[in-house]
Amino acid sequence: MPQKPPLKKEELPYIRDLETGFLEEGYFLLYRLNLVKSRQDKPYLRLILSDKSGLMPAVFFGSQREIEHTYKKLRKGQVVKIQGIIEEFAQTLQIKLYKIEPASPPHGELSRFFKRTPHDRRKLHRRMRDLLNSLERESLKNLCLSFLNNREFLRLFLEAPASRVVHHAYVGGLLEHTLHVMELCDSYSRIFPWAERDLLISGAFLHDIGKVDEYEYLFQAIEHTSKGKLKGHTLLGYERLQAMLQHYPLEEPLRLKVEHILLAHQGRRIWGAVEEPRFLEAYLVHAADATDASQFIYSEPRREKRQDREWSDYISYLGRDIYLG
Repeated sequence: MPQKPPLKKEELPYIRDLETGFLEEGYFLLYRLNLVKSRQDKPYLRLILSDKSGLMPAVFFGSQREIEHTYKKLRKGQVVKIQGIIEEFAQTLQIKLYKIEPASPPHGELSRFFKRTPHDRRKLHRRMRDLLNSLERESLKNLCLSFLNNREFLRLFLEAPASRVVHHAYVGGLLEHTLHVMELCDSYSRIFPWAERDLLISGAFLHDIGKVDEYEYLFQAIEHTSKGKLKGHTLLGYERLQAMLQHYPLEEPLRLKVEHILLAHQGRRIWGAVEEPRFLEAYLVHAADATDASQFIYSEPRREKRQDREWSDYISYLGRDIYLG
């Protein structure tokens, strides 16, 4: 019997478009996979599927042999082809799977699974280098550029998200967010000329470098690494900074100020800061960081707004929904 041809590219559904009913064919990223047991002590699979539009829970039932065989051939982060029925369970949609198997990206299109910065990363990178090259203190300039001149760090930095969920949580998000913070700090230096520009821009560049180690994100869903969970990006960034300072030392007290900006950039200890800002430039880097993160949280629902929506869903990070009109 001849195989049925795959659906056309424009016919393949995204998670945001799924509604109750039969799903004949879908391609998604396997975000999470767990082998669990029911109340009747029967094994089944509980999964979360994803694409660049969102997440969707799913379940797969069958005989013990079928469940174990399917579990062994699947792995987190791979593309899967599925068939099933979309139903409402506990007031949310989930997919009851009939079939699930590893697959190649349909039409060779990986971009449907990974949300990316809408900006050209080459232009972002070039603008970032221009700002760093404009620094007057050679020691600060050499220190910061040494990160971008490190091929392994740059590879991670260009791909990394700025967070797992809250803001700029996509490929290139860290690059985009860091540049925004640098540009805000550049503006602050013109508005507040008593704030040292070199310290602002270098601190803005360095503040989140630990995020390249905090998350797993290359060709898979964004998750915390073990190091990220145990240490957090501030300490991981401080460790990267210390290692680079061995080769590109700074004079005192400049070194202390740069270290402090990184350690204090989250603003409050209850928000994850090791120390709270103790001088103007440290506070302004924190303010720029918070401003860019917050503007993203407010603007993202407006960018993704559907025509029939006047208000966003409840946003736990803000503690409110927001007006989209």
